[in-house]
Amino acid sequence: MALVLLPHLLMLVFPRWKDYIGSMAQTHPIAFTKMNGLGNDFVVIDARRNQTVLTGDHVRVLAARDNSDTRGCDQILVLHPPRGDGHVFMQIFNSDGSEVEACGNGARAVAVFLAAQGSATCTLETLGGLLHARATHENAEIDMPLPKFTASDIPCSADQEDMGALTLHADLPPAFMVNIGNPHAVIFVETGTAGLAARYGFELENSQHLPAGANINFASHDGATVLRLDTWERGAGLTKACGTGACATAVAAVERGLMRAGPLTIRPPFNTHGNDVDVLDITYTPGELLSMRGPVTYEFDAETMLESAAG
Repeated sequence: MALVLLPHLLMLVFPRWKDYIGSMAQTHPIAFTKMNGLGNDFVVIDARRNQTVLTGDHVRVLAARDNSDTRGCDQILVLHPPRGDGHVFMQIFNSDGSEVEACGNGARAVAVFLAAQGSATCTLETLGGLLHARATHENAEIDMPLPKFTASDIPCSADQEDMGALTLHADLPPAFMVNIGNPHAVIFVETGTAGLAARYGFELENSQHLPAGANINFASHDGATVLRLDTWERGAGLTKACGTGACATAVAAVERGLMRAGPLTIRPPFNTHGNDVDVLDITYTPGELLSMRGPVTYEFDAETMLESAAG
């Protein structure tokens, strides 16, 4: 009799007990790999065999810096079976839960991830285009999409044709606007980049002229072929490095005539001693080639529990 009455008693004490038990049953383990490219860190989920659907809430939980399993990250990278001629489709989420088109350092991390499985060369499909990659176990080179400069490609709603000199803030030099699979604003300064991304990044990302937002890059010369870069990433905020930002900055420097076409070195903000290891090497030849090469660090493999997306 007690067993028969138990559900009724539970309903009186805890009216939503069925929902509670059901939600417990809907959690399942997700395996992931933690990696970083120059400190720009990622949770990589290989969903090529076991389909994984992430919601914005899932992403924000996984990316939170107080998450004891993942230890937080800048982006979540989910690998799916290819949709076309590539080897894998790379789905990219920023830490705020938004899905985005491109992530240069993330692409390098995935290339190294696949190289560890035996694919030293691969083609990554992204929402921003195809990326051809070559990787070892600790370094990767990516052929990026050629840059686009028109207002519709960026996109930018400002009433001007010249996207090479767009005023986003009265206190700052004009920005060079470019799309490298995702939108970027590059602002060259002469007094050093320290603190500028933190001060202006969020405001400029959400400029009225940028309907889809943009990554905001502050760059300064650090040598004949060297640029120092500080980036505010759209949907992620301040990061230790930004691969597409490095590419956009190299493109802007060449297109503006500040540097010659060819190999350029981009130093992230933490590389204060000017070492040649913690850098991104960007090669840009207008109309022909845009490539990025740099180190990748494997951190750890782990599992976390994820609540199933509602069906």
